[in-house]
Amino acid sequence: MSLQYIIDAYNLINHPQFKPVNKVVLGKARLLVDFISCHKLSGSKNNRVTIVFDGYPLSGEIPPQERGMICVFSRMLEADEIIKKLIEASGERKNIIVVSDDKEVQLAAKLLHARVCPVQEFICGKKRSNFSLSQDSSNDDELSYSKKQQINAELKEKWLK
Repeated sequence: MSLQYIIDAYNLINHPQFKPVNKVVLGKARLLVDFISCHKLSGSKNNRVTIVFDGYPLSGEIPPQERGMICVFSRMLEADEIIKKLIEASGERKNIIVVSDDKEVQLAAKLLHARVCPVQEFICGKKRSNFSLSQDSSNDDELSYSKKQQINAELKEKWLK
């Protein structure tokens, strides 16, 4: 099963953990493609990556297209809209992972049955399995019944005196 990553480009570029591989300014698209390739952030070479930018490419900039990785510029639309359209157009939404810290983008992705990965986890790895691989994130850090009861008792003691 191959995955499709849809990346909210400016969320990744503006993240404090983003450190470009190449210091020479080649355009933001090239910086991101090199960063993702160098650090193997998309996992398997069979996985596809779509990097979505707001606006237009710089004058003369040719968006890089490497094996399984493309850059899309939203032009007159917002990148958020393009991300939603890409998810809607997919026949296998459960294999899509949207990389964004934008809460609206995350919510839209979940409503469209795609998975979500915060930028920090995408960049740092943090046990790749930590981001929500299920469509419903309610199973993530499930507490045991006894632990829930203990927390409730402590809260009642502090707040209901």
